Amino acid sequence: MKFLIASDSFKGSLSAEKVCRKIEEGIKNILPCSSAVCFPLADGGEGTVDSFFANCGGRMITAETVNCFFEPIHARYLMTDSGTAVIETAAASGIVNIPAERLNPMRASTYGTGLLIKDAVENGARNIILGLGGSATNDGGTGVLSALGIDFFDADSNILEPVGESLVKISDFSQKEAFGKYSRIKFTLACDVENVFCGKEGAAYVFARQKGADEKQTEQLDRGLDNLAGLINDKLKIDLRKCKGAGAAGGLAGGLAAFLDCEIKPGFSVLSEAADFERYVAEADIVITGEGRTDSQTSYGKLPLRVSELSKKHSKPCILVCGQLAEDVDIKKMGFVKAFVLTEKGVTPDTAIKNASEYLVLKGEEIAKMY
Repeated sequence: MKFLIASDSFKGSLSAEKVCRKIEEGIKNILPCSSAVCFPLADGGEGTVDSFFANCGGRMITAETVNCFFEPIHARYLMTDSGTAVIETAAASGIVNIPAERLNPMRASTYGTGLLIKDAVENGARNIILGLGGSATNDGGTGVLSALGIDFFDADSNILEPVGESLVKISDFSQKEAFGKYSRIKFTLACDVENVFCGKEGAAYVFARQKGADEKQTEQLDRGLDNLAGLINDKLKIDLRKCKGAGAAGGLAGGLAAFLDCEIKPGFSVLSEAADFERYVAEADIVITGEGRTDSQTSYGKLPLRVSELSKKHSKPCILVCGQLAEDVDIKKMGFVKAFVLTEKGVTPDTAIKNASEYLVLKGEEIAKMY
């Protein structure tokens, strides 16, 4: 019997690869002669680079950059053998390494992500896959664009700092000669949201609160994004207000799409296509997928649902393993034959997080016993 174990990370607990390996360990404890293929997945957020490395190979490069507050750090990205660089916005401009009390999208910038892109191009990248999940920013992409060679000006022709609070002040922009080389690079923007650039369904109103903004700041950030969108529409004839997915990573997707050769795609699809994931589904007898928490958002296209849909296409049973399962979730409607939940039989979320490795082995054993 051949199992395909294709899970997302359990955020705050285990990486996608560790999740897959622990489930595999449990299966092998019961069915030592079975075959298990581990395929760690990611949707464009933290763990995307590691998932690409595990499934596609290449070499990791560590570069000097800055975090969302311009503080010096080092961050990794992947360079594949085909000349494609895989970069996570979360690596330099992410929320995960910023204490909650420091979060402030008014002062945060994607400039550090721009430095990683710059380093990748200098190392020979001809294509760039940029994962957009997990950002701490709402700068409309001005940080990345500033790092690559675009200046943004206020009404007095002063160069603005590329942070969220500057967006309402932007009245013009200009490209330096150095920016031209990036127009020859193909960008694939990997994300799992379809929010537009600004407005009630835009980057600020939907995501700024979780990045530390209060109500007044959220309104200002949205006005700033609308201001930038209007300027881009006037000068470039590109309407970011109608661009699906442009609001990803605090408007980073829209900002890049306005100036560079970009395609916005679901993060799962980007990795799936690059690593020929569907072939592994077709060759498996049983497919297992998972995530830290499964709730109503999963049914709107999150990674486990995508795996379930591919499994159904190839008539393969798909099993869900998750840390928590919301009460209003109907796993049958999402195509799963069964769900194995770490927080069952009195196990608290904190206990499940602390002992995730042990519980995942046990769930792997339970799955094996089904067959």
